Amino acid sequence: MKHSLVSKKISHPGLWGHESSAKQAQAVNQESQLWAAVSTMRQQPNQWVTLIGKPSREFLQQLEIAGIPTGRIRCITSNSIETAVWATEQALLLDNSQLVIAWLNNVSERDQKRLQLAARNSQSINFLFTNPTSIQPLH
Repeated sequence: MKHSLVSKKISHPGLWGHESSAKQAQAVNQESQLWAAVSTMRQQPNQWVTLIGKPSREFLQQLEIAGIPTGRIRCITSNSIETAVWATEQALLLDNSQLVIAWLNNVSERDQKRLQLAARNSQSINFLFTNPTSIQPLH
């Protein structure tokens, strides 16, 4: 009995430093989910891709390579986290975007919950990036 408890402690990622590999695997999985969602968007030409925050030039190029016309991509930037959270919430609630992606660093737990509630009522596929190394889907 004690042996099984010891083995559970050894494999615990928070104690022994395996958390970085687990987070990397999760980020890769979530990134593949994002690109799978983008690949399905070619069939729906009258929907927007709404990007909130500051996507990299490479990310925008990847969207174009995936077949998303630049005329269907709208970027909303803000210097204020409150404005960016509000813009994300509005993009989710308006339901005129097939995909909503937001890069929101230092977003509060309260605002994350607020965005999760908006995402539940949204028809769009949505992702929230809270830091450069992790991608978290809103739902």
